[in-house]
Amino acid sequence: MCGIVGSVNFRGFDLELAHRRLDAALMRLSMRGPDGEGCWHDDRCLFGHRRLAIVDLSDSGRQPMTRRSLVITYNGMIYNYRELRAELEMRGERFASDCDTEVLLAGWQVFGPGLLPRLNGMFAFALWDAEAGRLWLVRDRFGKKPLVWRPTTDGAYFASDLRALQLMQGEAGTVSQSALAAYLSLKYVPEPLSILEGCSKVAPGHLVCVDRSGVKEERWYFPEPDPVAAALAPAERSPYIRHLVEKATRERLVADVPLAAFLSGGIDSAVVVAAAGRDVKTYTVGFNSQSEYYEERPQARATARHLGNEHLEVALDSDAALASLDAVFDALDEPFGDSSAVPSFAVARAVRQYATVALSGDGGDEVFGGYRRHQGEYAANAYLYLPWFLRQGLIEPLSRALPESKNTWLLERFRRARRFVSAAAFPHAERQAAWIRALDAAEVCALTGDQGFDVTALVEEAHSQSVSTHAIDRTLYADLAIVLPGDMLVKVDRMSMANALEVRSPLLDHKVVEAALAFPPGAKVAPRRGKAVLRDAFADRLPTEVLGRPKKGFELPVANWLIGPLRELAENATSKHVLGEMGLEPVDLPGRWRDELVTNRRDTAERIWTLVALKQWTDRQRAVANRLRP
Repeated sequence: MCGIVGSVNFRGFDLELAHRRLDAALMRLSMRGPDGEGCWHDDRCLFGHRRLAIVDLSDSGRQPMTRRSLVITYNGMIYNYRELRAELEMRGERFASDCDTEVLLAGWQVFGPGLLPRLNGMFAFALWDAEAGRLWLVRDRFGKKPLVWRPTTDGAYFASDLRALQLMQGEAGTVSQSALAAYLSLKYVPEPLSILEGCSKVAPGHLVCVDRSGVKEERWYFPEPDPVAAALAPAERSPYIRHLVEKATRERLVADVPLAAFLSGGIDSAVVVAAAGRDVKTYTVGFNSQSEYYEERPQARATARHLGNEHLEVALDSDAALASLDAVFDALDEPFGDSSAVPSFAVARAVRQYATVALSGDGGDEVFGGYRRHQGEYAANAYLYLPWFLRQGLIEPLSRALPESKNTWLLERFRRARRFVSAAAFPHAERQAAWIRALDAAEVCALTGDQGFDVTALVEEAHSQSVSTHAIDRTLYADLAIVLPGDMLVKVDRMSMANALEVRSPLLDHKVVEAALAFPPGAKVAPRRGKAVLRDAFADRLPTEVLGRPKKGFELPVANWLIGPLRELAENATSKHVLGEMGLEPVDLPGRWRDELVTNRRDTAERIWTLVALKQWTDRQRAVANRLRP
């Protein structure tokens, strides 16, 4: 893993100024790559790189790397690079290192963009073809590695991180009001939007070409069902998935540095650890003095004992979380309201003391159907059979009146019921949009002065790209296209790389994903049994309790903390004065959220944390603007 940054200007550079900016950008990226720094330039192109050495730790793997007329700065890992190298050697290519970067360069020299479908890995890279005068910006299939960019009249800027991009271009930029509304709607800025005007993310599975004629962007990867998997008999599906997951996990064990694995109490990480073998140390995080809802250490401990892995636990309390908040928000280059970033940071920091690479179960929920909203599709169909007067006259008013909290089993059930009933009768896309929202449409409009953001349209666009017409399949496809790159992978990348830890996700191997896409909906999401085919595939390897355990999020007891040790932070972020500073309308709504949270009338913690995260980002954005002010 690494950090990349650079620019192309077809009119040429003020090299002294450009290098000063590059130095500042590389300093921002130093947490992503503490093992080395490099830069390269010609009269039109300037590349920078921060290295986290994983494979071939020698200077042979330093970047930016050149080969004939090509130059690359690259972040990621190509798991099949040795197979590709052997193929290229058969074509007469020769290599001076044992790193995947050199294989990327040689492969591009031979195949051009046709190399991309041959790659199995996670990557974001910029490649300069000096002979053609052309810049390529490329991102992996599912958006595991970040890449932001901004076109200019004479070229482009790019970086792994929006803060580094600001420093590279020497401008803080202005907040995009549409992206701000999107953030409030979802608690993250969805792909390919950026919180800053004029900047955007290279979308997952896309490439951008910049030359003197302008900018061209195209999609090089479409998630499509595996035809082999589609033809399998029901009894053959689980063995096939097991084979693919075990193969993907073995491929991700390649490293010249120590490797570990995250282990929660759920099925996804347990599957990955089972596939990795007992030689891999496992780590989990838990919260002291909190309700059972947030505790997974006993389950993770039992799984590790069953599999025979050495297991370590990280204990968190309020003081530890408070101490890490500044580092968490420093690592985030955009506003990001998923509070599970805090425990993710903590476990990454703990693991980094022992390892440089960690395996994780990320992607299992989106690929195999592990979220409650996936089960909600079955429940919604049943709900619609109830008489309308019973739904609208009794159930829906009652659900809105119930108190809710995550601190007790009963109040948590009330919370889930309220969220389900609020959208169960909606059309499919509108229902999914409602269930992935952080704030509802009326709340977003109140805070933004009617700016709004159409989450339903975003979901409908994703549904239209699915080859299936089944609601479950389309829901999973939208999660893969929206939630995974916008929320889950952002959290994993930023929190791990803030600690110079590379995280690898076998369940997001594209062959695993394509096989899951090919299976019928019921093989993935059976009634009251999510991830059915994955559970069946590893039924003989895992404890019965793990196989039957319902989904549990990797969450922070944020409600308790927002009315306790973080109360001042919450009150500040929701005050009318601060709302105005953040570019929002100074309305009473957030104050009502605080009252509802304190009295347990409604669990508004997610809404309040969304504003806390925005306030933290705004403060840091103001600091960058002051630094870059002429």
